[in-house]
Order: sequence, then C-alpha cells, then structure tokens
Amino acid sequence: MKRRLLFILLVLLLVGFIFFKLKYRTSPSSDYDFAQGETSDIAALVKERPADAPPPNIIIMLADDLGWADVGYRGSDIATPNIDRLAKEGMRLERFYATPFCSPTRAALMTGRDPIKLGVAHAVFMAWDNGGVSPEEHFMPESFKAAGYDTGMIGKWHMGHTIEQHTPNARGFDHFYGHFNTDVSYFEHTFAGGHDFQENGEIRDHNGEYATDVHGNQAVRYLRDVRAKDKPFFLYVPFLAPHSPVQAKDEDIAKYGGRIDSPRAPRRTYAAMVDSMDQAIGQILDELDTQGIADNTIVLFFTDNGGFYNFGADNAPLKGQKLDPYEGGIRVVSVMRWPDVIPPETVNENVISVMDMLPTLTRAAGIESQHKKKIDGIDRWDAILGTGSKGRGAPMIFTSNVSEYNRFQYGVIDGPWKLYQLVDHQRRETEVRTELYNIWEDPNESTDLVEQHPDQVQRLQKILDERLAMHPVGGTMVKIQPHPGWRAPKDYADVVIPAEKVNEEMWEGFGPLATRVLQNNYGEKGRIKYE
Repeated sequence: MKRRLLFILLVLLLVGFIFFKLKYRTSPSSDYDFAQGETSDIAALVKERPADAPPPNIIIMLADDLGWADVGYRGSDIATPNIDRLAKEGMRLERFYATPFCSPTRAALMTGRDPIKLGVAHAVFMAWDNGGVSPEEHFMPESFKAAGYDTGMIGKWHMGHTIEQHTPNARGFDHFYGHFNTDVSYFEHTFAGGHDFQENGEIRDHNGEYATDVHGNQAVRYLRDVRAKDKPFFLYVPFLAPHSPVQAKDEDIAKYGGRIDSPRAPRRTYAAMVDSMDQAIGQILDELDTQGIADNTIVLFFTDNGGFYNFGADNAPLKGQKLDPYEGGIRVVSVMRWPDVIPPETVNENVISVMDMLPTLTRAAGIESQHKKKIDGIDRWDAILGTGSKGRGAPMIFTSNVSEYNRFQYGVIDGPWKLYQLVDHQRRETEVRTELYNIWEDPNESTDLVEQHPDQVQRLQKILDERLAMHPVGGTMVKIQPHPGWRAPKDYADVVIPAEKVNEEMWEGFGPLATRVLQNNYGEKGRIKYE
C-alpha cells in the first residue's frame, strides 16, 4: 500500500513539473528560461504608477557589435553579470530589431525615421565624409530637453562631425563627452591618426586610459556631478565596445585563457572587451542605487547590430552576422528595466524596431515628442507592457552596402514573413539570390520557402522596391577607404566648422526644371532630394 501511494505521489510530482515547464516556457526562438517567460503573462504583472509620480529618468546604453549569444543569460562563458542583472530585474526584449551596422541604427534610434530617408541606410559615415543626419531632422533628446530634462551623452557618435549642426551638442545634448568616429583606438584614442576624445568641443587627453573605462567613469561623473539634480535626466551611453580595433586590458584578457583564438577570431580579447563593457554598465547601475533613483529610471540596453564572427562574436543559433540582414545581423540583444513599472524576470516576444524608441520612450515618460516630419517608428509601449500585438503592423526593411563596393543585401520583415535578397553587381554580370523564411516558426532561417510561397516573395519584393526608391541620390554608399587626397586632422574636435560660418539652408542642387527632369529619369532608382 505504501509503495502504491509513493508511486502515485511521484507520478503527480512528475505531471506537475511537466505542466510548470509547459506553462512558463519561452517561445521556440528563446534559448533561456526565466520563471515568468510568457509574453501573455506580462500585462497582469505590470505595476501601476501613481498619477502624481515624477517623470522617469531615461538611460539608453548601446553596445557595438555584441553577439546574440555573448551574454551570460544565454549561457556564454563571458562574464556579463550586470547585463544579466538588468535581464533578471527587468525584461528581455527578444524580438528587438536594429539595422545591420552602426550609423543607420543610431540615426533610427535618435529620429524615429527610416534611415533610408536620412541618406544613411546603405553605409556608415566615415571620418572622410562631410555628411551627417540633416539638421532638419528632430532628435530624441530635443524632445526630452523641451520637457524639462537634463540631457547627456557619453561615447561614440557616428552621425556627422564636420559642421557644428551635426554634432551632439547641436542635437539636443546639454553635455557630450566622447568621440565622433567609429574604430577609435582604445588606448591611444585616435582614428586614422587623429585624436578623437572631447568634452563639449574641448579636447580631452586620457593618457592611455582604456576607452571603455573612460565611458563608464564619465557616465558616473555625469550622474553624480554634471547633471542638474532638480531635473529628470536623459542619458545616452553608446559604448565603442566590443567593436574593433580588438583591444583589451591584460587583466581582462587573462580571465579567458581557456578560450581558443584562431587567426581570424581573437576570441580571448573579444571576451575581455565585452567583460570590460559589462563592468562599466555595473558602475552606472551602482551609481543609480547609490543615489536612490534606480526604481524610477528606465534603463534600455541593446546592441546596434549583431556580432562579427571575425572579431570573436557568437550569434548562435541565429543565422548571419553584422552587415547581414539575416537574423544574426539585425535581431539583437536587448533588455529594459524600470522597477516601478516593468515586472522582473520577464521575456517579451513582441516585435520592436529601433525606430520605435522615440515614440515609445516619450510615451512611457509621459512627454510629447516634438518631431514635425512623419516618423516611421510606432509607439510600442503597449507591446512592452504585454497588451499590444506581437507584430508591429508595418514592415521593417534592412539594407547593407557594407563593406563590398556594389554588393547589396536586403531584408524585409512583415509579420512572420522574411525576405532576404542579395544583389551583387560584378564586373560583367549581376548575381541575384532571393530567400524566404517564416521567422516566427523558423527563427534560425533554416528552411527557405521561396518555392512554396511565390505570392509572399512578390508582395515583399514590392515593399522593398518602393522603399529603395526613397533613397536619396546624395545618400551614403560604401566608402571604407578615403580619397587619397584626404588627411585626418590632428584632433577632430578642432575642425568642426562653427554654425555661424555655415549656410543655414541646404543647397537645393540644380534649378527646379533640371531637378524635375533628373527625378523623372531616376524614377525608382532613388530620390534626387531628401523627403
């Protein structure tokens, strides 16, 4: 009798365990469980804020080239206790999409606009370019500043630097401490031989201090000493790490002796770079705790694109990497924490674009966005709180012309359907490859459905063609090597043309008749003028 009762008890325990795992499992695209992993559970757990609650502070921390699998909560051997802490105390945004590389993600984040309309969808702004996001575009910190926020930025800009109107202080940031360019040396703080570290236009020399440490220290300094304490704050911290050049401190590299480097992938140094960034994130989170403001601070962390294999990153099990519109290049690590509102240990599978952050964060903060042009971002705050739809209701389109001249990769996501297309213009022929995936059922893009669903291919191809026709003829295209006549300034902070020495209006190009004739000739190949 006792044996029978014991057997029944064991069966009931087993059934209960299976029921718990089924109830709280994440979707098939997730590879790590938290206790409350179902998106549908989120709404019931969201906390109500009092009507008279103060405006929340905002911190956006942006990694550069972090791999999908390179965080501790996905089982990585890289130590990321502070990113993991954000995930444990907040929400993992598991279907957060950026763009395949740097500048377009940053432009989309700041403006809420499709970067193709900004002329920065195909390639990044390099040091030898004189372009930038148009001064006519509205930037997110401008909305927060208008609402009474103190605004600060620490880190990598990468959205124009040759005229004052393109620089951070002209785009809504009260305080800027960082560098204009990408690929800045971590110890020498130079790019192409020119020094690139400044504070509000004034040169700053850190005498070999590791750049990620500078970013962390200066972010803490902003929180502690720079910001106006009688105002809420908006702080943007775009780290350079773990972007190239692949450099790290010896003491951090020593932690990863068990990793095996290859001639093309310095995996130990890459791990050390991620580790160092996580330490800097920890400094920022600790300062919020010290000041007693963590509960009323929205912290958003994500990476600007997927990791790059040759630098040591890992995007498994997603397909592709940085520069690709495959999921490994555009579906990125993202977590959001707001203890006053967002339930801890939650996993959100609703689709969110980096373009959505302007309307979403202004809505969350209860302020009015000051943009005048039509934005492409969608307010997804309801989706974050578990009451919105999984799909955005509008397509997301991805473009990459980096880093091979005349080679283009495209991606279109609309609902569960994903079109991938390669167009490679070779010397005397053009290679075109088209693939189709259902990424809600097949997030790793393992089964090409192009033959089974030609109707979806045609539909998504039309969306892509219409979007590509928006790219202005003057927009950026790949130029990873400067003109041989270009020379870097000794210090990038010294060569910004002051606003009073720059014409206020954009040159409209040829006269109205010539422009109209040219536009008719170009047609869907691209716009003559920005929209």
